Amino acid sequence: MGHKINHVCFADDDPDDHLVFSTVMDELFPFIRLNSFYDCNALVKYLNDENNPLPDIIFLDYNMPGNDGNECLQLIKRTARFLHIPVIIYSTSDYNKLIDESYKKGAYKYIVKPNSFDGVKTTLTQTIYEYEMSG
Repeated sequence: MGHKINHVCFADDDPDDHLVFSTVMDELFPFIRLNSFYDCNALVKYLNDENNPLPDIIFLDYNMPGNDGNECLQLIKRTARFLHIPVIIYSTSDYNKLIDESYKKGAYKYIVKPNSFDGVKTTLTQTIYEYEMSG
C-alpha cells in the first residue's frame, strides 16, 4: 500500500527556487496543495498551528538564513506530532558530510537541486511517485 500525497510544504529562502518549484508542482501535480515558506521559523510556526492541516511531505532547503536545513529538520523531528512526516532536504550542496548529517538527523531523502527546469520536473516527478509507491 502506498502513500498518497495531497499536501506539500516547501521551505527555501530563494525566490527563484520558489518560482520554479511552484511552477513545476502546478504543472505536474495541480491536485497537490502547496504551502511555501521562506525560512524555518515560518514553516515551524505553520506546523505548530493545530488549525493548519499537516503536510504529507516537506521539502526543506539546506542553506537558509537563521536555522539551516538540518537545524530545521531537528526542530521538526523533536515534535511527536510531526515525526511521521517525511522531510526531504532539497539543496544545492552535494557535500557528503552534510548529506550524511541530514540522514542521521532524520531526513527521509536528500536531493541535490537540479540546475534546469526540466531537471526539477524529472526530480519532483520521481520523488513524488517514489514516495507514493513506497510503504
